[in-house]
Amino acid sequence: FEVTNKGFVSLLLIRDGPNIAWHINLIYTKVVDKHMPRTARLARPNQYYHIYNRGANNQLIYKDKEGYLKFLNKIKKTLEKYDWKIYTYCLLPNHYHLQIKTGEKDKLGTIIQSLQTSHAIYFNRKHKHLGPIFQNRFHSVLVQEGEYFLYLSKYIHLNPVKANLAIKPEDYLYSSYQKYLNPKTKSIIDSRSLITILGDLNKKSIRKYQKFINSPDDDNQYIYSEKNNNRGIFGTTRFRSQFE
Repeated sequence: FEVTNKGFVSLLLIRDGPNIAWHINLIYTKVVDKHMPRTARLARPNQYYHIYNRGANNQLIYKDKEGYLKFLNKIKKTLEKYDWKIYTYCLLPNHYHLQIKTGEKDKLGTIIQSLQTSHAIYFNRKHKHLGPIFQNRFHSVLVQEGEYFLYLSKYIHLNPVKANLAIKPEDYLYSSYQKYLNPKTKSIIDSRSLITILGDLNKKSIRKYQKFINSPDDDNQYIYSEKNNNRGIFGTTRFRSQFE
């Protein structure tokens, strides 16, 4: 390997393709971390987050149904291994969104890096791909509970519609929205997470949430976008001041 002063890795010799691909992914991450300046991550226990990342150069990170299901299974295993909760998710061809809460025991970086590395190993072996599949490190936005957290769920569940991958959010297979409309559906989202968003699991609460998702947004402070968070924090001025 040859490492340039900008943090890129050049491959000089390839042997044992699947294994070497995994090592390239780790080396690239370490080199970029060392040579490129970045903002310190606001990683705190017992806090809500929006986690997202894209494929390197916007490449696909899921190429078929198996890829999506493998990633969901990796989330399930990560939930079993580490201390964290997930509330909503949406997997799109070249990026993903997760709405989560950290616990006391494990660091945010440890959890998400484990998930991404596991998927990268699978992807590289399955598709005979070399190098990293994700665009640098993952992005995280610290989110205030209540209305801010609720509007984040709307943003995530509407992603397939905005990306022209579905006419209605419930038509998209690889998001958690179907679980919210039918809580009995098998999913990585548990009942306690649903209640955090819905308030209850009865039909009235589900219809109210569906109406919320389908209603156009008024111009208010709770509307979420990846651009309207202030230095990685989405919430009131008072909330932001606790972490700045």
